[in-house]
Amino acid sequence: MLTRSPYRCPGDDSVIHSACAGMLSHWSRPVDEHIARTSLGETYILSVGAPTARPIIVLAGGDLPAAGLRVLAEQLDDSRRAILVDLPGLPGGSARTRPAAEIHAAYGRWLMEVFDALGVASAPVIGLGWSASVAAAAADVDRVEKLVLAAPLGLVPRARWHRALIPGLQWRNEPNLENTQRYLQALAGGGYQPDDPTLRWSCRVGAYCTSLTGLPRIGRSVLQRWRGRAVEIVVGEQDPLIQLSSLRKLAEDMSIDLQVVPGAGHLLAVEAPARLAEGVFAPRS
Repeated sequence: MLTRSPYRCPGDDSVIHSACAGMLSHWSRPVDEHIARTSLGETYILSVGAPTARPIIVLAGGDLPAAGLRVLAEQLDDSRRAILVDLPGLPGGSARTRPAAEIHAAYGRWLMEVFDALGVASAPVIGLGWSASVAAAAADVDRVEKLVLAAPLGLVPRARWHRALIPGLQWRNEPNLENTQRYLQALAGGGYQPDDPTLRWSCRVGAYCTSLTGLPRIGRSVLQRWRGRAVEIVVGEQDPLIQLSSLRKLAEDMSIDLQVVPGAGHLLAVEAPARLAEGVFAPRS
């Protein structure tokens, strides 16, 4: 049963959906919008590039919606089609509810439904933030050509005390532009300046959405299915939310490539989009 929602009050999802639509006005390339009907409700999908080109599927992870991933989409190879997906139950353009139990299994099946709705037999997948654990939960690993887990949440315990904690509380309690900018800069690496669309989006998330910190971690047995496959973890050297030592140990135990981006924090889709694009195409070491 779908019982969880990221929104504070009924109707708040409409505000967030409108904010997603507003972010599309900043795209310079043509963008196709699509709604896929899945077992988790309506799933909002953006496609950029030639319809006949080989696809890359990017799962938005809550920090930015599909409509906010313009910079990352521009870094992907022009010969590929970028398919940007908002997860049901996370802030974005998709349905407002998510599973209350067995959440990764449900999302793993949902991801394959998205593949089927798009007519995609197999493709590389980038999971951003909490969506990294969703990507890793894919029900059919054979359909994922390469798995890139970027700034991954839900793989190892979150850092409990970090530099973004107090700015995050201030952002939640009083989500004005000043507090939002302070929070985004605390999440990111040094010197990051959010652009206006990102700043205004995050301000609305603070006002209308609840925290995602209570979402569960993925089971180790689910991760074990990826042993020996093309998997890469990309994390910012200054990511305040992730226990880097725990992530290193996980990558070592699983024989997964771990790439640490110097100077970057948690917002890799806007801080280091070229590095994420490289991660899709780089051969396994």
